[in-house]
Amino acid sequence: MRITSITPMKDEAPFILEWYAYHSLIGFNDFLVFSNDCTDGTDLMLERLDELGKLRHFANPTMFTKSTHHHWQVIRYINTFTRLKRSDWVASFDVDEFICVNAGDGTLQALFDAVNGANVITFNQLNFGSGGLDTYEDRLLIDQFEYAWAYEGEYHRGVSRRGTKSLTHKSANASNFANHSPNVRKEDLGGVKYVNGSGAPLDASRLLNDVKFLEAPDFGYDLVQLNHYVVKSAESFLLQADRGNANHADRSADFKYWRRYNNNDVHDTRIQRWSERVQDAVAELRKDPELNDLHQRAVEIHKNRLVELKKDENMSGLYNRIRKQQRKKPGLAG
Repeated sequence: MRITSITPMKDEAPFILEWYAYHSLIGFNDFLVFSNDCTDGTDLMLERLDELGKLRHFANPTMFTKSTHHHWQVIRYINTFTRLKRSDWVASFDVDEFICVNAGDGTLQALFDAVNGANVITFNQLNFGSGGLDTYEDRLLIDQFEYAWAYEGEYHRGVSRRGTKSLTHKSANASNFANHSPNVRKEDLGGVKYVNGSGAPLDASRLLNDVKFLEAPDFGYDLVQLNHYVVKSAESFLLQADRGNANHADRSADFKYWRRYNNNDVHDTRIQRWSERVQDAVAELRKDPELNDLHQRAVEIHKNRLVELKKDENMSGLYNRIRKQQRKKPGLAG
């Protein structure tokens, strides 16, 4: 069974091995990764993983179209690939997103068994806050960040909703893949069995458009959730702000963004059943001397960049505001 992931990346080198190792362990076996404008060796690391037969690495088409809509360009481009027609399941998600299966043994196969023949599964982000952590560390994200948004609640101006990504089986006959869900033609909706992350049925007509979010009571986390390590530590957030927005060149992560996403209202460690195996898998990958060197250099590049950013007046001001907010409102669950 071919299970394909589609992922754009820029300057994410220190996190690639964990992300790849984890998703390989749960069942993905066909990784299509697109990079652009890398300064930390992300593209070199992906090239080495490609040479080792672990994934397929491509240049993001924005490298020659000069568009600033990096995610959107990847999605438009990937839909020209005949490769997707050979895939049993397809999902598009980012390197800071980890598909956490809560069903059975935590594998994708356990999820597929639990949804009883559903061929489109739209699951929701569980946004993880900083947990009060300040420093950037070269440790597994799944071990560092344990506090997240509540499973229910209004984080969006009085609306209880959560962002989404989807797994799509070839039997759903998707006309194309969007960033968050497949699109299905009206005449093909009868062949779609559509469920949420708890396995509850959803109206297939939603798939006439990209399903970017689900509102309560239509979202759920019982069978699967998308752990979204959206801010990480205070220092890592500075690097994110420096990197910029993948679709909007005029937008970047700022204090408003930090304050919106840094909520630590529930303690969720369900993904940590994989921690030891992920650590072992990363260690195995780093036995390749070139890959190990690329990882170490990427970590040093990020640390050195942090030193530079803290000398910048605007960035140091953002960092101080973030740390102050963490002290005033850690929000850690008891």
